[in-house]
Amino acid sequence: MRAEPTAEVTRSGLVWRTEQVFTLAGATWREGLRRRLVLVGLVLAAAFLVLYGLGIFFIFRSLPSEAGSAGLDIQDFRPLVAYQLLSFGTFVAGFLGIMIIVFSAAGGITGDAESGLLQTIVVRPVSRAQILAGRSLGFFGLFFVYVVVVASGLILLTFGLAGFAPPSPVEAVVFLALQGLLILGIATLASTVLSPVATGILALMAYGLSFIGGVVEQIGGLAQSSSAELVGRIVGFLVPSDRLFRMALSGLAPSDEGPLSVAQSFGPFGAPMGPDIGGILYALVYVTVCFVVAGLIFARKDL
Repeated sequence: MRAEPTAEVTRSGLVWRTEQVFTLAGATWREGLRRRLVLVGLVLAAAFLVLYGLGIFFIFRSLPSEAGSAGLDIQDFRPLVAYQLLSFGTFVAGFLGIMIIVFSAAGGITGDAESGLLQTIVVRPVSRAQILAGRSLGFFGLFFVYVVVVASGLILLTFGLAGFAPPSPVEAVVFLALQGLLILGIATLASTVLSPVATGILALMAYGLSFIGGVVEQIGGLAQSSSAELVGRIVGFLVPSDRLFRMALSGLAPSDEGPLSVAQSFGPFGAPMGPDIGGILYALVYVTVCFVVAGLIFARKDL
């Protein structure tokens, strides 16, 4: 006689759990607004976009519009310059977004437990897995909105002032978002066992180490040094965030194979890397493992 009510309770319970996760995500957004994290991020983004726009304007105003005496076709050179500037802007946008994730999520578990915030949440009818999922969703939402706004501004400025339209801007934003999700996974896992300061240092060092490893790998390839390439691959295996960034660059690089296309490899961030199914799956597994392990530790953590 109780079979149907049990089924209804089960179905409503699934909806209730989903609502709780989104409620916690919304609370995380409000916390970011209260701490003025969003305001600081928007001010930095606006200042950066203004500086980037001024740089694009003055650089392309000084470029010649016709071939020079050396026979250089300026139509091949201008897209290359625009791409290098856009790749630099994308790196800065991703870095600022990573800073938002690190500073917001570094105290997500241990820091909030020390301040007493988590104690006020866990006494409510909500599981620790929902708490972790809701807060992580809120942190990632802040990062995603920030990256979309800044990347869109960069692309629009580059198109309006330099006449260069990247071939796959949506693909680039998706890979930047995946890079941020990976760093969020590292920060969330670290925050279950480390203090907020130590978590922030670890997450930023992992991000920087991955970037340096990617540079070493590409320089090793140009210098035909198998040892340097191996070191870079090992670092990329430990923290694959730089590979995701280079996949994002592939959506911004000029699609035509002009005579100057090889010069893309000599920019400040090396050559773009085409989307790799194996690399994408590995990054997704990496992120999943980070969140699962963080959930297991959090479930057994004394608050």
